[in-house]
Amino acid sequence: MTDAALVGRLLDEYHERSVPPADIHVAAGSEHETRVTYLLTLPDGSAQVIRAFRSDAPVPVHGGDPRNLTVADWLIGRAHTLAWLEAAAYPAPAPVRTRTGELVGVAGPWLSWATTFVAGDLLLPTLSQLRSLGATLARLHQVAPWPALPSGRGDGADLGSQHPAVAGPAAMARLDAVDGLVPAQWRPLYAACRESTQTVLRASGSWTQTVVHGDVWARNAVQADNGPVTLIDWENGGLGLAVIDLGNCLLECHLDAAMPDDQPDAWLISPDEDRIAEVTAGYASVRRLSGAELTLLPAATKFATAVFGSVHLELALLSGVRGPAMDARLSRLENRMAVADEVAELALEQFVP
Repeated sequence: MTDAALVGRLLDEYHERSVPPADIHVAAGSEHETRVTYLLTLPDGSAQVIRAFRSDAPVPVHGGDPRNLTVADWLIGRAHTLAWLEAAAYPAPAPVRTRTGELVGVAGPWLSWATTFVAGDLLLPTLSQLRSLGATLARLHQVAPWPALPSGRGDGADLGSQHPAVAGPAAMARLDAVDGLVPAQWRPLYAACRESTQTVLRASGSWTQTVVHGDVWARNAVQADNGPVTLIDWENGGLGLAVIDLGNCLLECHLDAAMPDDQPDAWLISPDEDRIAEVTAGYASVRRLSGAELTLLPAATKFATAVFGSVHLELALLSGVRGPAMDARLSRLENRMAVADEVAELALEQFVP
């Protein structure tokens, strides 16, 4: 299918071609790949984001999905998350339904997921923006979770990408698979990944789930006219544990939206007490952490890093993926593990003065 043909099918799916093709622009990907994202400008000046995925492609969650979901299953879960947030009046991109009222569209071999476009600038972030980001995240964690997907699926199709029930066992399986292959220089990273994953799995089995974003940092948040911060890019969202979402945000709050992708050293974190204090102050102004969450926060801050670490160790040691890009990624993960305890300690000083 050519780009023009795909655009035409998507217009038919959502707008009966009432929007001229000149108002559709590729934002990412290509119809020659497994996914492509379009930015659609409507005649009234509003905009929509339409993501199209090949129906036969793997679920595009980093590290793979051990539940063997199809892309359709995964998209329904993501779209349902945003529909639930819309019903709860939580500010986020709203789902755009097809002309027949479906959350996920079908355009030949492509599946589509459309949302409103949230106008605003990506966060720098300033300290005031980080405080607002913390408050926005806390408000999300106060949204009541839904009991089940409308389809009645009970296999976790609506879980976020960092839910311990999914990500934890998968990470442990990867780590077990490479155990005898880890060279000395990567053993500290390997050990940290195992320890944090096991700690979260032991502690999280009976915890109440909430709605989570899964990847809160400056490039996934926008602010317009000094108003509240709104989270965008919900591909990792769903049901999960608030403390894991918060812990990863406390690490990622050190990254700016304008981070140069081609400079690996720029992505290394040095804990900044002021940044951490603003995120925690914003979060605490809306939601109080439980005693169990406070206890788990150090391990929760490392959990996403542990999951990504298991993926990259498996790629390097079993699949033979090596080179500068892999070295940079592993160095970044080593840095995250090295600073996570200090980040969590600084946050706990704010939460428990």
